[in-house]
Amino acid sequence: MIGTQRLRVLQQVARQGSLAGAARALEYTQPAVAHHVAELEREVGTPLVVRHGRGVRLTEAGAALAVHADAVLSRLAAAQDEVAAIAGLRSGRVRIAAYPTAAATLVPVALVALRSAHPDVAATLAEQEPPEALAALRAGEVDLAITFRYPEGPPEQGQGLVVHPLGDDPIDIVVPAGHPHAGRARHALADLAGETWVAGCARCRAHLLAAGERAGFTPDVAFTTDDFVTQQALVAAALAVAAMPRSTLGAHADPGLRAAACPDLGARQVEVVVAGDRPPPAVAALRDRLVAAARAAGDAPGDASG
Repeated sequence: MIGTQRLRVLQQVARQGSLAGAARALEYTQPAVAHHVAELEREVGTPLVVRHGRGVRLTEAGAALAVHADAVLSRLAAAQDEVAAIAGLRSGRVRIAAYPTAAATLVPVALVALRSAHPDVAATLAEQEPPEALAALRAGEVDLAITFRYPEGPPEQGQGLVVHPLGDDPIDIVVPAGHPHAGRARHALADLAGETWVAGCARCRAHLLAAGERAGFTPDVAFTTDDFVTQQALVAAALAVAAMPRSTLGAHADPGLRAAACPDLGARQVEVVVAGDRPPPAVAALRDRLVAAARAAGDAPGDASG
C-alpha cells in the first residue's frame, strides 16, 4: 500500500520541479526526499522521475500518480477537518480563494458572522482571480473559491465542483468627473468608441472587447491592472475611462470619477464554488454566510452582490 507521506513527497517534487525544492518545501533533507521517491518507485514497480537539467521531471507514470496524490491528500485533509468539526464546529478550518473585490467586500462580512457563531474555526484567505482560484480548489489547496463569470463564459463544472450563485454584479461605465458624459445617468457603449480605456483581469478585458465588438468598435485598452483602486486613479486623472463592476465602486469610489449604468455591458455572475455536495461543516458554514452576505448586499440600496 502506498503511504501518504510518500505521496506528499511526490506531490512536492511535481510542484517544485526538483528534489532540492521538494526538500525545502517539506523541511526534509534532500537525501530523505530521494529515499522516499526511490521507495515509492519500488512500491509501484516503475520509474516516477527522471533527471532533467538541474532538476527532475515526472515520467508519464509519475504524472499520473501525482494527479491521484493531489486528490487523495485533499480528501484526507477534508476527512480530518470533518471529523474534527463533528462536535458542533468547535474546531476546523476553511481555506478561501477570492478575487479582489469579493475579498474586500463579501469575505469580511461572512468571516465576522462565522467567527461570531464558531470562534474556534480557523480561516485563511488567498486573493486570486477565478481561474487561479478554481485551479487551487481542484488541487485541494483551498476549500472554497469565490469566482465570477460573464454570460459568454461557460459555467464551472466537473471534478465534483458544486456552484452556488451569489447574484449579479452589473458593469458600469466610469469616466472622469470633468468628462463631457460625466452627468449621464446611463451610457451607450458606442458613445465611448474613441476613448482610451483601462481594463482589469483577463476575463474583464475579454468581456469589454466582446461588448465593444457588438457595439461596432474595438476598445483601445492602453492600461491593464487587476487593482480596482489603480483603475479608478487612472480614470480620475483623466487618462482613461473604464468598465467596472458595480461592486468595486461599493468597495472604493474615487471622488474624481463618475459612474453610471451601461446596459450594453450587462452583468457578471458571482458564485461560490466548493468541492462536492457535502463539504466539511466549516466550509458549509462559511458558504452559507457568503450567500447571506451577498443577499444582504443585493438588498441594500445602490449596492450589488460581488
